[in-house]
Amino acid sequence: MKNFGAQNMVSSLKKVLMKKPQTFMSKVDTQKWNYIAPLDQYLINENYNDFYKIIKNSGAEIIELGLEDENEELCDSIFTHDPSLVLNEGAIILNMGKELRKKETTFHKKLYGAINIPVIGRIINDGTVEGGDCLWINKNTLIVGESYRTNKAGIDQLYEILKLLNIQLIPIQLPKNDNKDSCFHLMSIISMLDHDLAIGSEKLLPLDLINILKKNGVKLLSIPEDEYFDSNTLAVNILALAPRNLVSIDGYPKTLDLLSKSKCKLNLFSGSELCIKAEGGPTCLTRAILRK
Repeated sequence: MKNFGAQNMVSSLKKVLMKKPQTFMSKVDTQKWNYIAPLDQYLINENYNDFYKIIKNSGAEIIELGLEDENEELCDSIFTHDPSLVLNEGAIILNMGKELRKKETTFHKKLYGAINIPVIGRIINDGTVEGGDCLWINKNTLIVGESYRTNKAGIDQLYEILKLLNIQLIPIQLPKNDNKDSCFHLMSIISMLDHDLAIGSEKLLPLDLINILKKNGVKLLSIPEDEYFDSNTLAVNILALAPRNLVSIDGYPKTLDLLSKSKCKLNLFSGSELCIKAEGGPTCLTRAILRK
């Protein structure tokens, strides 16, 4: 039996790749990394430890990502969602659009070799794709957002890889963000909560994507816009441990009430430092390796 494969966003999370924060994140140049404010190392670690406990208590096996040199400044490596995808046939190594993150793919490739997950494809050369721009709406359909981090050349390469596996890739043009250096992914405007339920910003979601969701029987919850923008978009970045069993950042009561009324179980942690300031939510902090 294969011990890998995650071609959806909501089935029970059995195995996941995570990375502890580097110990000097509070000392890095926030403008260089495009963090919205200086970081507090104690709060970063506290946020991460609380999140880690939620994942651990869910029963998922956590695989730790290591770097060749933990003193090398690769702060965004905590966001393990972005450098790779894991399909039923193996891993696809992506190519990061953020220049400071290019090297992270090397560590993903090395780890997959160590745990016997074959690499079945790779985005190369001028093509870029980041995992945050990829949304499974079912096991055979992957939506990919074209953004500042994911370009057409990368999408075309991924299309050819997936075509061989009979997986449909549907490209979507994301709305332009004023700051091209900020992290604005497809996951910045939508998250899957169940096989038939998603939450998103109706103000920013492309009409094509809304129609695709309807066509596939996915109901869309509209996130309260004030909390969406107050959270730097991170209130919509929600990780499913299982259908309607969710991990979300605390502090956004209207959003959490909306989820509760949709019969979702909520596992909350403070992401004030790790997520809001560093621009990466619960999903970003994980790369699902096995869901079933």
